[in-house]
Amino acid sequence: AMESGRSSRVTQMVPSATSSRPYRRQRREVAESAFQFLHFEIVELYKRECKGDQKKMLAKIERVGAQVGSRLAERYTSTLPRLTEPLDIIKFICKEFWIEIFHKQADKLQTNYLGIYVLHDYKFPWLTRMSHNVNELKEAQGIVALAAGIVRGALENIGIKAKVTCEILTIPRCQFTIVDAATMANNNSTAKGTS
Repeated sequence: AMESGRSSRVTQMVPSATSSRPYRRQRREVAESAFQFLHFEIVELYKRECKGDQKKMLAKIERVGAQVGSRLAERYTSTLPRLTEPLDIIKFICKEFWIEIFHKQADKLQTNYLGIYVLHDYKFPWLTRMSHNVNELKEAQGIVALAAGIVRGALENIGIKAKVTCEILTIPRCQFTIVDAATMANNNSTAKGTS
């Protein structure tokens, strides 16, 4: 139901235990600015902890993202029927999950139908306030590492083990490449067989 221009996504009518009239329960959400500050601090913490080792820093940030993504997927899929088909899971990530996390759908999904998926986001929300200089691009790598981790964690929770990478094409445009574990294993065995 709509009330004063707000969608039912924000306010949910729930029957009260003590009366027959429903009461309003607000969805708990973190303010975007608080999240951005926390995200920046996570990147700074791991930057100091890893003493300039960019690869180690990105791996740690990605692991944090995977834990968060797994928990968020659990929360967002708890009322849905179990998704079993890989393409259905990827579509869920591109639409419903992306909207919940980034407040918009992914702009484009490409697949080769062999376990490789590419999600395009032409205006990735976490990068929209960044400039195009070299220092900002390094900072952006930490930002997208968390996002790639969130996607990987969500996929694993729903049923797809995969490697997720994110490439920044030009700020704020980026693409997430998802390669499922079965495809990676097939590629590795094929490569070993030809050597």
